[in-house]
Amino acid sequence: MKITVETGNWAARYVDESVLTLDMPEDTTVADVIDAIGIPAEETGIIVVDGKAVARDCVLSDGDVLKIYPVIIGG
Repeated sequence: MKITVETGNWAARYVDESVLTLDMPEDTTVADVIDAIGIPAEETGIIVVDGKAVARDCVLSDGDVLKIYPVIIGG
């Protein structure tokens, strides 16, 4: 199945492009995609699939658009 992943510029040290299209097996979760593209899980914050915030154990469907936002640290 095809999944589109959007990371924005914050993930440039892990991925070459801010928008990726991946072929993933059925029953792939958000966590599986994050592992596959090499972004450390602890650096991911909000995860959105097709406009809805989801957990890392969310199972994806063909054609889903996954947006990964970073953890924001401030003080």
